[in-house]
Amino acid sequence: MHASSEESILRARMAAILNLLSNEVSDDIVIGIGSGSTVEMLLRELGRLVKEKNLCIIVIPSSYRSHMLAIAEGLRTASLYEYSKLDLTIDSFDECDEENNAIKGGGAALTREKVIAHAAERVVYVADYSKMKRVLSMPVPLEVLPFAMPHVKNAVKRLGGELKLRYGTGKFGPVFSDNGNMIADADFGELKDPPRLEVELKRIAGVVEDGIFANVCHATYVGQQDGRVKRIEWK
Repeated sequence: MHASSEESILRARMAAILNLLSNEVSDDIVIGIGSGSTVEMLLRELGRLVKEKNLCIIVIPSSYRSHMLAIAEGLRTASLYEYSKLDLTIDSFDECDEENNAIKGGGAALTREKVIAHAAERVVYVADYSKMKRVLSMPVPLEVLPFAMPHVKNAVKRLGGELKLRYGTGKFGPVFSDNGNMIADADFGELKDPPRLEVELKRIAGVVEDGIFANVCHATYVGQQDGRVKRIEWK
């Protein structure tokens, strides 16, 4: 990707973040926070907003990395044990289609991200234009019990996919989630029916969670190349 393209994407992403914070965040709410590079940008802006407006906000992070960054930005953190019902969850995605089906899990936090999404009264996504797709086609992340990996690989093959264990770039060996499970990616090519595949993958014994988030989001803020922000209200 050329530098100019990267800069355009970052500008679009930041425009979407600022627009989302302006429209969705208010005083005295509990917010679930996803994971990933876009969410890290958002956490820095959220920390700045909370300080500037002296807001009383509690965040429930979905990963250790998001948790540490939230603390570094001066945000008050808590857990689902303290706040089991969230007012809002903010997250991003790796891909999203035109039918409100998203794929998440590139950062290996898919299980906790799905938990905070379903625990929230409202779910909003933030992204740039490059992540919106006509059809989902990236491999679907799976969190898998280590003991079950060989069985899960065979079950994915029966569904028409190819499962590959994910390996880290900063360490030798496979990638593990914050829950201590293995992360793998199931390649099905273009997904013809994401909601159905989400259910079928969850039925496989040993799959803790899959990275398809079908019809979970209420609104998506998408930064465009020209600096505008497109807000899609799903439900």
